[in-house]
Amino acid sequence: MRVSFYIAFMAFSFFSCFLGFTGNFDKSYQLKEYDGIVAIVNGDVITFHDLEKRMLLTLFSTGGEVSGELRPKISREVLKEMIQEKLKWQCAKKYAPKGGWVTDKAIESTFSDIAKRNNLNHDDFCNLLKSKNVDKNELLQQIRINFSWIGYINARFGKLINISESEINRTLAEIKEKHNLESYYVHRMFFPVSDPKHEQKVLAHVNNLKQMLLRGANFGNLARQFSKSPDANKGGEIGWVFHGQLSPEENLELSKMQVGSHAVVRNSRGYVILFLHDRKEAGLKVFTTVKFLQIVIPFGASNPDSEQLNQIKKYLNDMKKNSRNCHEFIKNAKDSGLCGISDPVILTLEEMQPQFRSMLSSLQTGDIGSPITTPNGIIVVCLLDRKTQKIPEPTANDVKLQKINERLSIFADREIQDLKKKSEIQVNEKYGSTLDFM
Repeated sequence: MRVSFYIAFMAFSFFSCFLGFTGNFDKSYQLKEYDGIVAIVNGDVITFHDLEKRMLLTLFSTGGEVSGELRPKISREVLKEMIQEKLKWQCAKKYAPKGGWVTDKAIESTFSDIAKRNNLNHDDFCNLLKSKNVDKNELLQQIRINFSWIGYINARFGKLINISESEINRTLAEIKEKHNLESYYVHRMFFPVSDPKHEQKVLAHVNNLKQMLLRGANFGNLARQFSKSPDANKGGEIGWVFHGQLSPEENLELSKMQVGSHAVVRNSRGYVILFLHDRKEAGLKVFTTVKFLQIVIPFGASNPDSEQLNQIKKYLNDMKKNSRNCHEFIKNAKDSGLCGISDPVILTLEEMQPQFRSMLSSLQTGDIGSPITTPNGIIVVCLLDRKTQKIPEPTANDVKLQKINERLSIFADREIQDLKKKSEIQVNEKYGSTLDFM
């Protein structure tokens, strides 16, 4: 079981008590006096240009079709996220330790990981962002804010959480009892309902995201943009879970879901959007890890027509025929000057998109796959290694971290709600009432 956790960056001591923002914001300011301003958060301005940059990043990340009446809805959702990010950044900066909450190296590492998830190396991913008019710095700043907020929440609340050994042992016993039941490979997004009066606002937000999923948006990237769960930075991926590990409502829904489908569930804390990537029947407790490298011919600023696509595929197939093995194919691709070469990637077949999983399942170590067309370019995969392993049972440390995450996420939600109450926020009336963003 994989665990993404808030305490990953807990390397700093926190001594100041949180006082909130009193702010020096002048309420007499009117947004209409400032051309292009969509919101002001404790004196920090969000312009229409800022919102457009984030919309481009969001639409690029999620890959879904957003047009018509859905676009203004998503625009408002993006603005809500930007307002919350302003609050998080203001708070994290105020109490940051010397050197900040996160290093530039960690941010660049996360950026490179996102590039790999898009089947590209670092430089090709930068070129792709540029070709789509997406500002790389917008993505880097978003990563910095998210990690800084995690560091702040850890420092402020981590020492308040105590998970007893008896609680861990009880959970492990329950998991062991259900170990031979079905298991699921799950991605999830979480949206807390901290106050009953916010129920309809949260549900509307969830339904907007559900519409994006129905129009082809990428679940993992959507989770990175919007989910309030500590595993959002990893696209909501929590990996293999045994029946009974999640909330009763989620367990019930997973037992009814088809692989590749998603569902909305209301549990005791809020709304969850589930994506069932794979399932194992009772007794089938193995998974396959593959190590592969990708050869990419990116599309650039304009997508090729069908004739050009066929020419690119023929070029790659001819290169494949003229290569005795995958290592020679990689060398020929480098020598061509046309192809991007990714770093080696290690993933489980279960966590991959169906198109890639189907293709890689049929390959043996050293094999070269057939060209695959993606939104960003045409890819050929070289399989370097594959291993079949047993699904590991969660350890005591896994369970402890999961429970810490759950409780820290509660503190994080309460903290952001408290920040909103203490802050001066004003939103351009074109985007709705300021209360809608609180």
